[in-house]
Amino acid sequence: MNESKLRGFLLGALIGDALGLPVHKKPHHIIRMYFKGIKDYTDEYYSTGSPTGLRAGQNSIDARPILQALPHTDDAAIETFTEKFFQVQPDTAVQLCKFFKIVKAATLPLVPQQILAELFETQEQQKILSAMSFFPNDMVIEFDEAMDELNAVRFALAMFLRSHDDFETTVLSTVNMGGLARLTGAIVGGAMGLLHGHEAIPKHLVQGLEHSLEIVEKIEAIFGSS
Repeated sequence: MNESKLRGFLLGALIGDALGLPVHKKPHHIIRMYFKGIKDYTDEYYSTGSPTGLRAGQNSIDARPILQALPHTDDAAIETFTEKFFQVQPDTAVQLCKFFKIVKAATLPLVPQQILAELFETQEQQKILSAMSFFPNDMVIEFDEAMDELNAVRFALAMFLRSHDDFETTVLSTVNMGGLARLTGAIVGGAMGLLHGHEAIPKHLVQGLEHSLEIVEKIEAIFGSS
């Protein structure tokens, strides 16, 4: 088991989900105009003029029971967590699992063409590769504002493959483009954690998660039992 990569995947996905949740299903121009962008965990964002009730660092669902029951092998843990936490259709979960396993085995520098060739038909590969040359605000428009699951996944992969040097920068850039932001944030955060390991995740983002101590404890228990 590659402990650092699996820790990175779990923590990265949780962080991306929590950062994206306050602006989930909001278009980029609204985030930019009214919210001035997500820069950290927040409970101060509003949807219809009234408080959302979100707590800073809150996840879209409670991940603690999922972490508690995770298998103790890399691929099985990735599959189970993706199926239960990402809240996507079964076919999408299968595709995401395949993507995450590719990233786990990858070495730098990444070759986007090779990764996409394992996931998509030629036309879809070309669309994602072409979009990667755009600025992020133009890229999200190319994927219909990432407002549906299919386009959100493709947008997230394009953002990750376009820029994957710095965890915080890449995840924040992704969620600030809007759309299904908790999903795109979780995908990019999980992939960044798999690529670089948990050491690349800023400590303040781990500590800022709601229930962070319990989350870290449950993740550590996976390795203690492996």
